[in-house]
Amino acid sequence: MVNLLLADDHQIIRDGLKMILESTDTYKVIGEAANGNELVEKALHLKPEIILSDLKMPGTSILDSCKQLKKDLPDTKIIILTAFDESEDIYRAWDGGVDGYIMKDTPPEQILNTLNMVKMGYSLYQPKVDKKGPRQTSKGDDGVNFTERETQIFQLIVENYSNIEIAEALFISEATVKTHVSSILRKTGQQNRSQAVLYGIKKGFVNV
Repeated sequence: MVNLLLADDHQIIRDGLKMILESTDTYKVIGEAANGNELVEKALHLKPEIILSDLKMPGTSILDSCKQLKKDLPDTKIIILTAFDESEDIYRAWDGGVDGYIMKDTPPEQILNTLNMVKMGYSLYQPKVDKKGPRQTSKGDDGVNFTERETQIFQLIVENYSNIEIAEALFISEATVKTHVSSILRKTGQQNRSQAVLYGIKKGFVNV
């Protein structure tokens, strides 16, 4: 079970999210916070694996506390779930090391997909979020570079996700997935997904 701290200043939102999260066998809500100060206090005490927090709550903003939380709890993933998509907030979240940024109107299954991907080590922001750009690229031992998005898709290919499943997990269209898959095949010099998987594992681009 993945231990999760849930933060929102509305009890009804916390109850709904808790029901979604605990409907699976993956997540367990070990604490709840109704404001930013309580979030920081409980995070430091409980040391959750994931923090799922509203953006705008009374007290200290998650945007002001995320860098320190990342410093104090380097293994904890932070996901913001919000109704606001202002660019300034998004950039601050990105610069602060927030791992995921999703909207409150996101369907429950996609919220769970986001948590699953972040748990695996990826950073996921919804398409409407205009990020400054990828923080890093993946480089294998033969010097081939992949963007962060290509690395995400490559890893999901290894895990036997179909193009449709990848699109749903990453909030992108199937056509966009196909474009990235074509780029992966071109960069690896392979003819199909199976060959690319073997190549990627051998060269260290992806994990098994």
